[in-house]
Amino acid sequence: MRRVFVDTSAFVATRNAREPVHERARDAFRDLAAQHASLFTSNYVVAETYTALLARLGRSEALEWGRRLRAGSALEVVRIEEAVDDEAWDILEAHADKGWSYVDATSFALMAREGTDEALAFDEHFVQRGLRLAA
Repeated sequence: MRRVFVDTSAFVATRNAREPVHERARDAFRDLAAQHASLFTSNYVVAETYTALLARLGRSEALEWGRRLRAGSALEVVRIEEAVDDEAWDILEAHADKGWSYVDATSFALMAREGTDEALAFDEHFVQRGLRLAA
């Protein structure tokens, strides 16, 4: 089964109509759902997305996104565990020339653990890491 990681950039683009890739993000989610792809993200991405939506759209929009995410079953939220955290730090140490965030590194480590190289993301860092984009 096709397993696709969902990044903050995709969640924010889907929720915020002012994002340049808003329609692409919505279409990508619809396409992946139609293909019955297994979608997953991390609890760190959930935290980052809530914070981004809070800053860009306000508290009520951020909370509504969180409610929908938590109530739905179309997406699995994987909690970052110690081994993934350790691997994320190794990634950051090994790629000091990149501007990757800690959340990016945990996402890369989690994707490797889950055996996928495909992400629904609009973040150039995923491409820099050599990962495939679903959108």
